[in-house]
Amino acid sequence: MRLSPRRRLVASVLCLVLALVACGEAGGSADDEVLVVATTSILGDIASEVVGGEGRVEVLVPLGVDSHDFAPSARQASLVATADLVVANGLGLEESMADVLDSARADGAAVLELAPLVDPIPFVEPEDHARSEHGEGEDAHEHDDLDPHFWNDPIRVGRAALALAASLEEASPGGAWLDRVEDFADEMGATDEAIATLVGDVPEDSRRLVTNHESFGYFAARYGFELIGVVIPGGSTLAEPSSASLAALVEIMESEGVRVIFAETSQPSTLAEAVAAELGDDVQVVELFTESLGPPGSGAETIAAMLLTNAERITTALG
Repeated sequence: MRLSPRRRLVASVLCLVLALVACGEAGGSADDEVLVVATTSILGDIASEVVGGEGRVEVLVPLGVDSHDFAPSARQASLVATADLVVANGLGLEESMADVLDSARADGAAVLELAPLVDPIPFVEPEDHARSEHGEGEDAHEHDDLDPHFWNDPIRVGRAALALAASLEEASPGGAWLDRVEDFADEMGATDEAIATLVGDVPEDSRRLVTNHESFGYFAARYGFELIGVVIPGGSTLAEPSSASLAALVEIMESEGVRVIFAETSQPSTLAEAVAAELGDDVQVVELFTESLGPPGSGAETIAAMLLTNAERITTALG
């Protein structure tokens, strides 16, 4: 039988998944139902698309909560230990969950980190003029650090789902994981095309982003945007900007004529509002969904909806 290109990709991904997922049997749920535990709501949505009705997906980080500083409860830690598969992001995103995930691995649980499997890129540092202002002190980070925020590129989301389906096929052969993942990958391809059409309305000289933290590198790389500054330095929301770095950001935005700051629904916008106040009343602060999906009615209930809503807000603000 001739394999489709996606199924050939699944086969190759499976080899890599098997090398990275912890060896040994997973804890397993109490009955025959496949239990998948995802760290974030974004990963939970990907998992739900692949699992379908053949299992149960539980998410650790609640909607609207920043994954960088979330600590699981004892009940959630126990859930992780009994899961058939734990789906994590990796590349440092789950900073405060590291002990729980490491303990689950040590106990024989299968933990699949998706970000390392989708050809991650280094953090896209704001341009040289921004770096010279920020300097190499407390606000700088290593330029070769890999960016965990892969979900802002829908094509990489499709690849991550392929890796997840391959892992489920190994853990529970005979499910329809591979059939469902092909449909989901097609949806991500359509989402990519829709985003490209939306941002096509943004003039080239307006494609400059100031964001809350360095979380839109994949979006910028895929759709032709330039990151010129961030409110919180680095790829984690746990860092604290200095007064000098905030003053430098104000100067950069003034010199570049940028009048929009993209904040986050999962973080207070206080710092972004303070920077905007320094620049004048015509500066907008626009919230994007970055670390979490949104509640019902938000337009970001699924990863596809979230990506399209973010693209619409960026296009409206800059176009």
